Amino acid sequence: MQAENIGPADELADIRAQIKKLEAREAALRLTLIHDPAARVGKRYIAEIVETKSTRVDLKELRAMFPDEVAQHTFPAKTTLVRLRPAEQEAA
Repeated sequence: MQAENIGPADELADIRAQIKKLEAREAALRLTLIHDPAARVGKRYIAEIVETKSTRVDLKELRAMFPDEVAQHTFPAKTTLVRLRPAEQEAA
């Protein structure tokens, strides 16, 4: 059986679907490791649970309180996204 020759857009969609499945599996494994200390030791790896604390800024609140100061230190940033949509929408 010969593999289907697909274009880059189709391949990217397939890869994103695989990533989504892997992320779901990662989330399940992560919960297991956090809640079951016995599961943390494998043949090749040992999982360590590490908690960190960070400080975050509430930008919405900061803008409400100091709109001019925030505007003075805000700059535009360009982001390039590749959005995929089913090809069937093209015919509509």
